[in-house]
Amino acid sequence: MSITRELWLAIIAVVLVAIVGSVSIHGATTKGYVEEQLYSKNLDNANMLALTLSGLEKDPDTLDLFIMSQFDVGHYASITLQKPDGEIISSHTHTTQLDEQTPAWFASLFSPNVEPGVAQVSEGWGQYGVVNVQTDTSFAVASMWKATLRLILGLSLVGTVAGLIGAWFLRLIMRPLDQVVEQAESFSQMQFVQVSEPRTLELKRVVKAMNFLASNSQRIMDEENTRLDLLRHKTQFDVESELANRDYFISILKGQLAFRDTEGVNCIFLLRVVGGREAFLRSGPENRRKRLLQFTTNVNDCLAQHHHHYTDSRVARMQKNEIAILLTETHDIVTIAEAIHGACLSELSQQGDPKLYQSVVRLRPDDDVSSALMRLDTLLDDAEDRKMSEPYIEGSLDSSISLVEENRWNKLLKEGIANQAVETFNFPVLNAERELVHYQSWAGIEIDNDLRKSGYYTHWARYLGLLPALELATISHLFSHIVKTGTKAKFAFLCSEQFLLDQEILAQLYFQIKMNENFASQLNFEVRESTAARFPHEFELFCSTLKAKGCGIGLKRVGESFSQLMNVQELGLDYVVIDSAFMADIDHNPANHAFIRGFCSLAHTFGIHVYADGVKTNNTKELFVELGIDGVVSHIEVIEHLLSD
Repeated sequence: MSITRELWLAIIAVVLVAIVGSVSIHGATTKGYVEEQLYSKNLDNANMLALTLSGLEKDPDTLDLFIMSQFDVGHYASITLQKPDGEIISSHTHTTQLDEQTPAWFASLFSPNVEPGVAQVSEGWGQYGVVNVQTDTSFAVASMWKATLRLILGLSLVGTVAGLIGAWFLRLIMRPLDQVVEQAESFSQMQFVQVSEPRTLELKRVVKAMNFLASNSQRIMDEENTRLDLLRHKTQFDVESELANRDYFISILKGQLAFRDTEGVNCIFLLRVVGGREAFLRSGPENRRKRLLQFTTNVNDCLAQHHHHYTDSRVARMQKNEIAILLTETHDIVTIAEAIHGACLSELSQQGDPKLYQSVVRLRPDDDVSSALMRLDTLLDDAEDRKMSEPYIEGSLDSSISLVEENRWNKLLKEGIANQAVETFNFPVLNAERELVHYQSWAGIEIDNDLRKSGYYTHWARYLGLLPALELATISHLFSHIVKTGTKAKFAFLCSEQFLLDQEILAQLYFQIKMNENFASQLNFEVRESTAARFPHEFELFCSTLKAKGCGIGLKRVGESFSQLMNVQELGLDYVVIDSAFMADIDHNPANHAFIRGFCSLAHTFGIHVYADGVKTNNTKELFVELGIDGVVSHIEVIEHLLSD
């Protein structure tokens, strides 16, 4: 029961008590007053009647006629004339009749008990008799009831006005309390918000304590986040260049080759700086590091400017003079390679600076880490031997985009969207007990009568601006699949950066969810960590809108930028999926254990489940439980093993 309703009940109870008390007091007081007044009236009437009767002839008939006339014209209950010996000369009575509007209970409680007026009738110098006069009290009872009604109505009106004023004041008083309740509810959602302190002393103390708890909790979270970030940088990053180190890049590359879509155009760029040792030595250690950081900054800035040409990027320092870049689902490699080359040369423009060489290869489906890096090194060595001043790009990639090819892809993708020729590849996500959590759904589309995974066409769809529409068509397919099959399983779909930023597509998505609101809870929408970090406000709005509609929210390829997300505890994330780079050889890589353990602890504090991607074996259950991982994204090896059980 709300406090406002309790207030109204209290006011009603007080008003009822006031009415009962006031009516009782008013009735008793009025009754005593009326009794005194009516008794005086009875005496006066009896004396006047006795005086008149004393002057009349003492004929019984005459006296009776006179008394009867007085009785008829007055408001009397009874008039009696009797001799001293008790003989009644004249007696007239009237039965008291209550007013129709006067309730019987009121009359029985508050009818006045009035003594009759008594006076002596004289005959000469002697006593003739005694006259008794009793006034009719029904009119007095009716007047008392009307006065009581006015009192009840007045008290009710006062109570109503008091209730309205009290409710208004209570609303003013409750505003800070509502803020305290909202603050407490936000704590349950790991949103450590602070509110202004009210003027009410008791509420002020509560709010002050809650604000302290919020700030303290936020500080602990920030410290833990910072500690994890430092731990990750210590084990995975090169201190001098602040780029990922070689071991971490190898882990990323292993995950890409083992678990990513091999049909996509995924490329490695290798930059090598050769010569210029004397110029760098003369510049001093501080200046050398400053130039190295500026060099890496130019590379990162160039990638940021061309982020619409690829899906994900990873940059690492492989050796003192080599930097590797991994780009996934890349479009127009020539343009990107030339842009990177130009950005690097802008920092190597001084006299005596080293020379820059660059090679680019595409990852093949049958590649392993060694073969991919060997081809990359061989190409770069060849470029160095030839003294090439431009990027040396593998033959299959070194070609400009033809208009014919562009028109062909534009036609194929638009037909796929129009015909809803989309499908999904569903991989189960299993918890520690091997129970299904949800399906990870990867998009596919029919091209030239072949069902192709998203990596095969994503770079073209993004370049042509059709990727959001393709993803929306895939989501529509998932809704149709859920409705048609009646399945209760959940499905997770990864949304691209372009999808997140396309307001028209998002409006269509929200409309579809509204039309299928009974099935909204069976869809989880995922966004890459890098996308969420690059567009925090758009991602926050995306999360809040979908959570309000009952959908789940997940974050994919998590690990590198998690600490950069603003107020991650307030986003309402249901789960995160750790990047496969952290899972590569996890049972033989204790360096990642401390980071993953701390990361899982932090995520669980936020109420977020943690799933691992890129797990090859099925004998890591005990390790994952110890680290705090809640489940894994299953791939073919894991599924087959489960089936064989």
